[in-house]
Amino acid sequence: MARWLLIAVGLLGVPAWGAGDIAQEMRQIETALSQVAAEQQSVYQRFQMMQVMLRSEESKVPPLQSYTPPSSPPSYDNVVRENNERAARIKQYQDELDRLYSRYMELENQRAELAQTLSALAQQQGRQSER
Repeated sequence: MARWLLIAVGLLGVPAWGAGDIAQEMRQIETALSQVAAEQQSVYQRFQMMQVMLRSEESKVPPLQSYTPPSSPPSYDNVVRENNERAARIKQYQDELDRLYSRYMELENQRAELAQTLSALAQQQGRQSER
């Protein structure tokens, strides 16, 4: 994606473009925009899934906080192990959410830059068609 952006930005400085060249570059940028949008959607869906998993894990009541008469007393080691595993899952989900959020924002920045470049090309194409 960055390659498309560099090409688009670099070519904006070239004054002697033909209308066909601009149209072709605009199609390439539109393709890059749709790829970024598709990846953004995928990242957002994964983000939502991780949020559900995190909320589910956080809403689980630790075993000893609710009263159900056990058939035998719970093992201290098992309770500690289960609590540690739960804490590790919550941290893992949070780390993944942070990573997905960062990726989504990177894609949003790419999308904005591509959209800006596309807008500049459209203006340049409009100026050329007025001549």
